[in-house]
Amino acid sequence: MTGDSTEYAEYSERFQRLVGDIQPGQYGRYRGRLVRRLTPDEYAEQKNEYTRLGDRLSNAVTAGETLSDSLTAELRSTEVNLILEQSSYLP
Repeated sequence: MTGDSTEYAEYSERFQRLVGDIQPGQYGRYRGRLVRRLTPDEYAEQKNEYTRLGDRLSNAVTAGETLSDSLTAELRSTEVNLILEQSSYLP
């Protein structure tokens, strides 16, 4: 199994456990928000976006820049879409 398919399998397990047994493309609730179950391709896109946003945040912290509220909000939103129980970037 490749890394991508392993990550998607972990996402699917989290989704089923935390949101419910629904099919890709259907919606459920997670952390008070309506979330759509992603297909493998959509998951890969969201994961890439999450990494890109996390890199932007890490670079801003390293450079001592003021953190943008919109950046942290985008990061949190992507975490919800990925059904992440713990952030890789935010406390």
